[in-house]
Amino acid sequence: MTDPSVAEHRRRVLAEVTALAPVEVPLAEARGRVLAADVVGRLAVPPFDHAAMDGFAVRAADVADVPVELPVAGVVAAGDAVPRLEPGSAIRIMTGAELPPGADLVVPFEWTSGTDPVRVLRTAASGRHVRRTGEDVAAGAVAVSAGTRLGPVHLGLLTSVGAATVPVHPRPRLGVLSTGAELVAGHVPDSNSATLLAAGEAAGAAVRRFGPVADDPDAFRAALHDAAAASDLVVTTGGVSAGDHDVVKAVLRAEPGFWFGPVAMKPGRPQGCGALDVAGRRVPVVTLPGTPVAAYASFLLYVLPAVRALAGLPPRTRTAVLAAPVQAGDRTVLLPGRYDGRGRIAPLPGHVGHAQGLLARADALLVVPASDRVVPEGEEVEVLALHPEEDGHG
Repeated sequence: MTDPSVAEHRRRVLAEVTALAPVEVPLAEARGRVLAADVVGRLAVPPFDHAAMDGFAVRAADVADVPVELPVAGVVAAGDAVPRLEPGSAIRIMTGAELPPGADLVVPFEWTSGTDPVRVLRTAASGRHVRRTGEDVAAGAVAVSAGTRLGPVHLGLLTSVGAATVPVHPRPRLGVLSTGAELVAGHVPDSNSATLLAAGEAAGAAVRRFGPVADDPDAFRAALHDAAAASDLVVTTGGVSAGDHDVVKAVLRAEPGFWFGPVAMKPGRPQGCGALDVAGRRVPVVTLPGTPVAAYASFLLYVLPAVRALAGLPPRTRTAVLAAPVQAGDRTVLLPGRYDGRGRIAPLPGHVGHAQGLLARADALLVVPASDRVVPEGEEVEVLALHPEEDGHG
């Protein structure tokens, strides 16, 4: 029986995850959240006809033949009360000021004498240099669509259309639980927790550390319960292979619905996942190997897509063009790579299995599917960004 593929295990993990129920939050708390429903504008953008340039508001019919002189009936700046424009006159107007009733054209200052009376030297059609009410977003139209991860420009637009609160998926709570007696004793630093906490936070999750815990079933069970009770998703590292002290596998394989086994990938072959029922909630648990490079590669492949799904975001795959040929293997190979000056990527020399230093010099992991061929330069491959930002890397 062949090992399941990376894609199969990714589907297995995502089958345990559903988007978190929406909550209504003020705009000031919505940055980085995913919109759970379309937001329809209460106000139009712009909210009224206004000048797109500094100049003179006129009637196009009055300046059809130029040059022509018109008396200046007033000055209007943004926020001023707006008088009506009478035929045969002009009103000096500043950018952003409301267009006076009766006007249908703004003649830029540089097309005029700038004096009173103003001599108009050049003309244009009705509507020139005027921004009309709702030409950006009409009142009652969808301003921002469901599924959008809200950034600064979205929050600015939502403010302009009159939204004070928005329905969003909550920020996923990610619990990180490392295992290993060597970590608890301080013989080996717990680099997995440091890496995964930072990656989860960069991806938009609210992260919390619950380890390390020793290779003791009772201690692990208690820590796991605490993590699941306080999280929407728990990720563990270590204890999933076939050794005498693989406590994660020993405790969870008795739980209904948990799967453990090898996945056809290198590094990171031992994997597992399932879900725990905690206080009426079903909390997904993804169990990763303990070797730091394998743990992080597995986190990028399986946990970050789960974080996206919890946040209401769809799966996403990034690709890059190879700058050098790559030898594939009998399972999916994950290779550290660096981009060249043309946006292509090539593997770094060295053995990735335990090489954190090599990983730190890389930009991304190349995901090279199993085959018996050499993948040629110029072919596209999937890549996993090693420095995921809060743009929903998956």
